[in-house]
Amino acid sequence: MLDALAQPGTVAVVSGQQVGLFLGPLFTIYKAATAIVVARALQAETGHACVPIFWLQTEDHDFAEIDHCLLPHAAGEPLRVALADPQQGHSHVPVAHRRLGASVASALDAIEAELATWPHTPELMALLRKNYQPESTLAEAFAPLLATLLREEGLVFLQPRDPAIAALAAPVHRKCLEDAGILSSLLEERAHALAADGFAAQVHIRPGSPLCFFAPDAQDGPRYRLDPDGESWRLAGHPEAGQVTHAEVLAWLDREPLRLSTSALSRPLLQDTLLPTAAYVGGPGEIAYFAQLAPAYKHFGLAMPLIVPRARFRVVDERTRGMLDKLGLGPNDLARPREDLVRALAQHAVSDFEAPEVVARRLTASLDAELETLSARMTALDPNFAKTVARTRAAVHEATDRLID
Repeated sequence: MLDALAQPGTVAVVSGQQVGLFLGPLFTIYKAATAIVVARALQAETGHACVPIFWLQTEDHDFAEIDHCLLPHAAGEPLRVALADPQQGHSHVPVAHRRLGASVASALDAIEAELATWPHTPELMALLRKNYQPESTLAEAFAPLLATLLREEGLVFLQPRDPAIAALAAPVHRKCLEDAGILSSLLEERAHALAADGFAAQVHIRPGSPLCFFAPDAQDGPRYRLDPDGESWRLAGHPEAGQVTHAEVLAWLDREPLRLSTSALSRPLLQDTLLPTAAYVGGPGEIAYFAQLAPAYKHFGLAMPLIVPRARFRVVDERTRGMLDKLGLGPNDLARPREDLVRALAQHAVSDFEAPEVVARRLTASLDAELETLSARMTALDPNFAKTVARTRAAVHEATDRLID
């Protein structure tokens, strides 16, 4: 696939995800599989070679988002398995440079104990234990595992925290820095236009801030958002309220381009500067990013890729499926509005079942009439009695609503 990617005319279908513990959410696999299927379809339709690529989002520093996974649990609520974080979630270090640590052994043991009776657990645990070693980074564990699962599919992985990739990314970061004011104005206008059409911007735009982060101490050290302050940049969130001049940032970019890293809005720009992207496979949040990015793509002289929603599946365990069958429902019924589902269940149980609101009115009608009569008589003796009647009526109606629901 790498040889094909190097040939003129080859295009790419790109997807990506944060490198979550044990591959993170199940939709990580769906995204990769969708990219593979879409690449095949585009190649068959156009006759041009098309390569599926998975972008490892390792520049993000939100460790708390990826330090855990959830498993089905016999007790009902999902089982949360997590790594210990010695920095207690306050680190700004990109996850590319965070190692799993000793607590991964306990996480592996917890998974094995929970899945002990499931089919293929020994094979799964062998894969997990092979890749998830204490000295490994999250990316070093994540990529080989996903590659093994999809080894026959020709999926290519891209790690942006590689020095060679960072050197190629330097012009994008430079433009983000030098045109920060222009870009933020364009993106603010776009956000206002989206809001006028009823869409909320997914990413907040900060006036004058570039779409990149800077690591002042080392290329594998904490990174901070840059906020404008005259000829300098404030390091947002820096423990000592640090600052750096514009010239210093550009000098570091020339010497050590890994000092700069992408934000949610600059990552797609870098992706499509480096790759011949025909389509991007994303979830709802990523699709919303692209809705904001049209003016930035135009400013960079880039064509926006086709945006393809990732595959979506509903996984229903055997016990739940059996219950649905008894109720005369299917898995897709779980997405129906609650009121419609209640009516469907009622009609399945009793063919002539009345609507819930009709039953509620019949239950409360006679009581309301009696309370009205009693209130009229008693209020003549004590005006405060009307409040007591009102409270009683409200309590009865609330209890009836709970019963009907």
